[in-house]
Amino acid sequence: MDDRDLKTRLRDWAKTEKEKILGIRGTKKKTAYIWEYYKLWIIGLIFVLWFVPFAIHQYRTNAGDYWCYMMFTNTYADAGNGSDLWKDYTEYAEFDLKEKDVEFNAESYFDYLKGVTGNSYFEAFVAFADGGVLDGITAGTESLTALGRTGRLKDLNSEECAAIKAKYEDRFVYSVPIDTEYSTDPVPVGIDISDSKLVTKYGVYAEPCTLGIGALSKNVDSVELFLDFIFEK
Repeated sequence: MDDRDLKTRLRDWAKTEKEKILGIRGTKKKTAYIWEYYKLWIIGLIFVLWFVPFAIHQYRTNAGDYWCYMMFTNTYADAGNGSDLWKDYTEYAEFDLKEKDVEFNAESYFDYLKGVTGNSYFEAFVAFADGGVLDGITAGTESLTALGRTGRLKDLNSEECAAIKAKYEDRFVYSVPIDTEYSTDPVPVGIDISDSKLVTKYGVYAEPCTLGIGALSKNVDSVELFLDFIFEK
């Protein structure tokens, strides 16, 4: 069967089905007939309409189209995209938002100390961290210190964090890694930001808090800029 025969058969089938549906009396009967015989097609179409935007978003996320991707956990403050915090930082850093985005995710709620099994917010953190999308994460100091043991936060002694270490070493927060092959001694995994503008001006936290850097972040310089911004340097 060539393409022409196939097109003819499909056209004839579509015409027959249209006539059949038009011949059914009553909207409910027509709807029941369509659902009975075309529900798989309908479900498939709905899936495609949902999946395509999702796939595009995932592609953009995985492609790393961000100047900076920050995650502010366990806060109900206005700290997301478009907030004063977001606007002030993007202006301070002089990012060209037509080229790449700055993402402030302030809708993540998990405490590593209290268990995270089945917590979708933690699973999202893992996906962003392991995918190299996450640049910075803030949390209560004890929670972030515990999270730092997993190896999903950068060792701030690493060469790529040298500039941050030179400025903020006196604020380092340490964890002993779960992976004892990496180290059996405490490793710096965060910077204490409890007295920064993030707290005093923007009210993101009311408790001691710390910032960590995603282990696979490619934008450490953007996190450094964020630290300089909240410490007014």
